[in-house]
Amino acid sequence: PAASITDKIRGEKDDFWVLFTSTCFAAIIPIGYLYASTPMQLYTVQFAYGIVTAFAFPTYMALFTRHVDRDKEGTEWALYFTLTNLGSAFTAFVGGIIATAMGFDALIIGSVIVAFVGGLALFPIRHHIYHHTQPTDSKVGDDTLPPSALVPPTLAP
Repeated sequence: PAASITDKIRGEKDDFWVLFTSTCFAAIIPIGYLYASTPMQLYTVQFAYGIVTAFAFPTYMALFTRHVDRDKEGTEWALYFTLTNLGSAFTAFVGGIIATAMGFDALIIGSVIVAFVGGLALFPIRHHIYHHTQPTDSKVGDDTLPPSALVPPTLAP
């Protein structure tokens, strides 16, 4: 349902702002784990986290898909998944060390800081997002694209 909401608005500007906002919210929500003392509070924090990631993940995937280079789709998707999986494995390892050495509170606070800085790091890419709201013909140096440019080359008519 979250993806269908952002898909209804033409262009990428809304996708970027939904991605940016939901990523920043997703970064700070784990602070709630520090204060959860009942199962219901834990479920509430996890529910909030699920809502914001339901918006962050599809908008990221939509933006990434639209910007995959033609004839390099396999390479770029493989690179994305390889780096994501390696990063997950590495951070799990480091997180285990931090939790053992300094405790879970330090781990959560550290992960919130890193995740929030990562969310803020999205901000500079806003200049590389297509700003069109209506179909137009693309010109060199123009920041608009025709609707056919948003369809992956393998699916274009």
